[in-house]
Amino acid sequence: MDENPQHNNTADQTVEILNDEQFEDMRDLLEEDFADLIQVYLTDSQQRIQSLRIAQQQNDNANGFEIAHALKGASANLGTTQLMRLSSQLQERCREQRIGEQAALIEDIAAALQRAEQTIKQRMEQ
Repeated sequence: MDENPQHNNTADQTVEILNDEQFEDMRDLLEEDFADLIQVYLTDSQQRIQSLRIAQQQNDNANGFEIAHALKGASANLGTTQLMRLSSQLQERCREQRIGEQAALIEDIAAALQRAEQTIKQRMEQ
């Protein structure tokens, strides 16, 4: 799945946080609505992470799968590559009925969202 195999065993920081081309394509497409989309994405993503924590605590793989899937899709649209990849990993763990063991992965997703938000804010100022 990963086009660059050396990333598989390295820290998450080596994986692209934001795909510039995807981000700029979306900015060009939405024009003045783009800032609103960013705010909705960030707010929704924070809420989804909270919901993932609850699903993990309740060992709710079905709900965790749906939330991870939604987060992955929204992240793909915006080009937040790291978030998309981690959400995909969580989706797989839910498919394997293993959300109960995924507290650390969910916190990795939360940290990836923080990195994405910082990167997006820097890009929006350019």
